[in-house]
Amino acid sequence: MTLAKEPGKLVFVLASFFFLFHLVLAERAGLVADEAYYWIWSLAPKMSYFDHPPFIAWTIAFFTHIFGTDKLGIRMASLLISLALSFLLYEMGKESLKDRWAGAWAVLFVTSSLLFSAGAFLITPDSLVIFFFALTLWQFSRALEKNSGRSMVLAGLWFGLGLLSKYTMVLLGPLLLLYLLLSPRHRPWLWRPSLYISALAALLLFTPVILWNRAHDWASFRFQWHHGMEAHQFSPLAGLSDYFGGQTGVMTPIVYLLVLAAAVWGLREIRKNRDTPILYFWITSYPILLFFAYSSLKAKVEANWPVEGYLGAFLVAGAMVSSWSFRPLLLRVAVAGVALGLLSNLAVGVQIFRPIIPIDPNVDPTGRMAGFATEDREIRKVVAALPPSRRPVAWLVEGYPNTSLLKFFEYGRTPVYQIRAKRPFRTTLLPESEAERYVGHPVLLVQNGPHGGFAHEIGGTFGKSVYLGTILIPRRGARDQSPIIESDLYLIPSFRNGLSKLPAPFLKVF
Repeated sequence: MTLAKEPGKLVFVLASFFFLFHLVLAERAGLVADEAYYWIWSLAPKMSYFDHPPFIAWTIAFFTHIFGTDKLGIRMASLLISLALSFLLYEMGKESLKDRWAGAWAVLFVTSSLLFSAGAFLITPDSLVIFFFALTLWQFSRALEKNSGRSMVLAGLWFGLGLLSKYTMVLLGPLLLLYLLLSPRHRPWLWRPSLYISALAALLLFTPVILWNRAHDWASFRFQWHHGMEAHQFSPLAGLSDYFGGQTGVMTPIVYLLVLAAAVWGLREIRKNRDTPILYFWITSYPILLFFAYSSLKAKVEANWPVEGYLGAFLVAGAMVSSWSFRPLLLRVAVAGVALGLLSNLAVGVQIFRPIIPIDPNVDPTGRMAGFATEDREIRKVVAALPPSRRPVAWLVEGYPNTSLLKFFEYGRTPVYQIRAKRPFRTTLLPESEAERYVGHPVLLVQNGPHGGFAHEIGGTFGKSVYLGTILIPRRGARDQSPIIESDLYLIPSFRNGLSKLPAPFLKVF
């Protein structure tokens, strides 16, 4: 039998091939700044963090303990999640929609999306939240179909782990209740104790985040609300255009159009039959996409924020395309969209190592993935050329991105810290105890170049500094060899602790 006639085999082959593809990327491609920052969290796991709930730190700590502190160990969870996600989508298509091809198309859509492909090897809170979002959808559906209170409690546990991964998981809860209200067949579940036991289980899992926020004046909750809903950065029309443009890019154009078309198709199916399983996946996806569209009227919405909303939408779109078996022209459009997305993902993967797409190196994010390792090597060359008595005992770096990456490369060799953060609670910051240890010793200052103002702004707060030079890192393999990373190096021969003279980080929240 050919793969075209066996959706289960097609899913297995596709998921296996791209797992191996992403495995190579995870092992070879350099970390991005946020990955390195989350890894720093994992070095001393806490109950929660200012930027996100703690599960990303706990996960990285677990996998690096098993696989070692390297790129693959840090990213292992994302690789395994990408594999599991494909099979969860296929199973939901087969079990809930009673249509194996709907599940197979959903897998094709998720695999062809640039956003999900990046999340298949880069470790971020999105990688974790989409996994627990999918598990919650699957387990909740099984609970309804099998009339199982035990499965409902398990769904609550998955939901709680999703809350521990990213705050946006909270959007799923009201939508599941809305589905029970709208579905006549499942409405009696609103009076089942197991539904509320599952909610209590989720809340108990989320307790560490609540306790951390309570101890820190609810800083994370307040910041996330302001960051997502009140930070006016665009005119409403510009924000909405930016949102739809970003989603078109990360989903790939044809797949995104299919997802939008499936929203209309799904509503028509729901009007015909309120008890159609399409309702379940429609309700748990499109309101999330609409919520972020509304948010874009008030603040910039990053392309990855609505990611959970696409899981159910892919299944609705899969059911729509599966119904096109007698419409060959429309079916060809869907095949072309998936093929374009898969080829785009492969091209981006190659671009990381060798630029084949003619993009300005300064706007191509893939080039910087290798650039920071080169930066670290060049800094060490400068340090090695200094007399032994003037070699720095620590590096102080401007900004959390450069600090996080240099700390990863120097782990176990040279202490690396950030000074003067713009946001509070940065785990990269130089602590007072370490600053006291370095007093009187040489310290290296790394600022964003060329000839940035950071060293001038802090003046002699940490001691007199001597300019050592500027490191310029071009995009490896690119025709345009203009630098993509520029760092100024200063030596502070005799460090003094000036932390108390720096202004405290300030962030506007309501």
